[in-house]
Amino acid sequence: MIVVKNLWKVYGKGEKRVEALKGVDFQIEQGEFIAILGPSGSGKTTLLNCLSGIDSPTKGEIFFDGVEFHRLSEEEKTKFRAQNMGFIFQFFNLIPVLTVLENVELPLRILGQKGREVKERAAEMLKKVGLSGKEDKFPSQLSGGEQQRVAISRALVHNPKIVWADEPTGNLDSETGAAIIALLERIRLENRTTLIVVTHDEKIAQRANRIFVVRDGKILKVIDRKDEVMEV
Repeated sequence: MIVVKNLWKVYGKGEKRVEALKGVDFQIEQGEFIAILGPSGSGKTTLLNCLSGIDSPTKGEIFFDGVEFHRLSEEEKTKFRAQNMGFIFQFFNLIPVLTVLENVELPLRILGQKGREVKERAAEMLKKVGLSGKEDKFPSQLSGGEQQRVAISRALVHNPKIVWADEPTGNLDSETGAAIIALLERIRLENRTTLIVVTHDEKIAQRANRIFVVRDGKILKVIDRKDEVMEV
């Protein structure tokens, strides 16, 4: 489903040149749960940002179901993301002046959907994550775990093929974080969604189908579900 070839990201020039990604190659199948594991500064968030189109790689190729994502214009990338991707971040990124329901409706509204079906779909997603009855609350009225559940609902409401999660449990206590990852796993299996999680938490990474261990802008090794290590 996802094919990445010789992906580089370089910032600055001369003495200020920083190679954040150094010729990364891999493939991800539809429905996989991939953990990108590494310490701060290893390049894992840069990798996610380049894959999702939030940032542009310096060179390399990215394919989604055969679509040459790296060749799309910014406008085309934005449209592709809206239709095919969902995003979950460490700090939730909910819009504070919108209710819970309105936050979840946003991806559908962006896609041009209107009417009662939008509200019904958003309410259905909130029910799946255990937030029925919270539709009219504002983000500030929820706990951190509840806000992350809203963010998950928003990321999944339009049935994306891929969900990117950047440290989704980093702002939560360990018990709530474990519950969030379990929730993401359950919904992934139900919808056959590809889930890619950036984390520095090895406990979270061990729940993935495969772990990409990132150091100094490279994937040093891949650990598959059978805990077999393949050097890259």
